[in-house]
Amino acid sequence: MASLSLGTSRRVDWRVVAGSRELVILGFILATCAGATVLSPYFLTVLNLRNVLIASATELVVAGGLTIVLVSGGIDLSVGSTLGLGAIVMAEMFDAGWSIPAVVVATLGVGALAGALNGALIAYAGLNPLITTLGTMTIGRSFVFILSSGYALSAIPPVLKNAFNAETYGMPNLVWVSLAVVLLLDAFMRRNVWFRTFYFLGGSEMAALRVGIPTRRLKFAGYVASGLLASLAAVMTVARMGSAFPNTGTGIELRVITAVVVGGCSIYGGRGTVLGAALGVLLLNLINNVLVIGQVSVYWQGVASGTVLILAILTDIAGRGIRR
Repeated sequence: MASLSLGTSRRVDWRVVAGSRELVILGFILATCAGATVLSPYFLTVLNLRNVLIASATELVVAGGLTIVLVSGGIDLSVGSTLGLGAIVMAEMFDAGWSIPAVVVATLGVGALAGALNGALIAYAGLNPLITTLGTMTIGRSFVFILSSGYALSAIPPVLKNAFNAETYGMPNLVWVSLAVVLLLDAFMRRNVWFRTFYFLGGSEMAALRVGIPTRRLKFAGYVASGLLASLAAVMTVARMGSAFPNTGTGIELRVITAVVVGGCSIYGGRGTVLGAALGVLLLNLINNVLVIGQVSVYWQGVASGTVLILAILTDIAGRGIRR
């Protein structure tokens, strides 16, 4: 009986494995790489794959924050303007002579405050997340142009640029930072008791409230985390580019939301992983890279991303119907 029990506990449920969204997305990534290798000999090169990872770095960080928000049943359209605002504020403070540690802390503070504003309006004032973050997105982008007067700012210390662009094991440090954020946050979302409560909140806010979970405080914390990670992405972007532009972060919210949903986050809340979101980011950037290598007009990138998003939402809706 003991051996039978042991054998049963070790049995692999291949239906669960096959249904893993991470494995499905990984399969699509491998298929995309295989097709692109046939299409062009320039795809499967160290330089090209390195460029894909560099292009994905900031989006991976933003995706981590958006995963928390979507899992909890919300949405945050303001991450792009938060990133842009953090970048401009960062450049302005460097121009005023602030030290690097002070500027980095202040930039992260800007993101946390932006997230706190969203969280307060949504969690405590009871406003709709979509409308609220659409409004703060517009306000944040307006402040970007007000502060910058529409000009690029480039008073970025070389030390900061070198810190993020210097290579470790053949890869810029900003890529390693983004991967570290993804792995740590994914581990927390899977293992940490407090982070797991975001899933309960997204699954059923009423049920979460009944078992004693402070739902308002948790919603608030989720938006603060999203803003904080968006401002970390601002630090990485400014360090990578060596400048802050008024259009920094424009459109990143839609690209990352697409990637997060493609990676398995339900638009209804309660389901998704940071690892899946990261794989979604990589898949979309690979698709864009293939279009560029194939000399397809850049305008088709939006068509590809939008099509993938619609298919992911349809899959999510179908999956909910099957689970019911």
